[in-house]
Amino acid sequence: MSLYDRAREGMSRLEELVSNLPVIREYRSKELRRDADYRLRQNIADSLKAQRRRLTSMQRDMVSAGRLRELPEVERAVGRLQLLIDRIRTASYGYAPFYDAQEIREEELDRLIAFDEAITRQIPVIEERIDALADALHDADTFATAVSDLLEALDELRSQYDRREEAISYLGAEGSPSSTDEAEETDR
Repeated sequence: MSLYDRAREGMSRLEELVSNLPVIREYRSKELRRDADYRLRQNIADSLKAQRRRLTSMQRDMVSAGRLRELPEVERAVGRLQLLIDRIRTASYGYAPFYDAQEIREEELDRLIAFDEAITRQIPVIEERIDALADALHDADTFATAVSDLLEALDELRSQYDRREEAISYLGAEGSPSSTDEAEETDR
């Protein structure tokens, strides 16, 4: 069940009744979409934050063990992860033109859902890569590969998030009245 559906289920009977009035229904639907987007991004950021804490714990262990030479590589991963967390957590609360569009086609929603699923599927990959890094802490031969694999997974997650933002911007611009007006003026 999607976050949007769960948000709808959480409405009281009175809210549901009022939500069926045409103008209210339109407004409520937009608000539920924004809320679902916000919740999803917060859940993703929270999951990634837990993984960042694991990495910082590994850094402390490395310092204690005197493995300062490899520390910058892990610091790069922590930095990339933190930038991604901040970007996801502080993104605007739903992209207004997209959520305000009068009509959003099912295929567009399906594309966004596919982006969200891809991002969500990448989190266990990050966890696995951090597990592999933890295992490689005591084996210098596999350590470099484990760090490289983690950085690659973080880059892939960042790319997926970039593509999601591009899709939302595109869909928002496509459905906004100003883009329609601009297109009509160009045709004249």
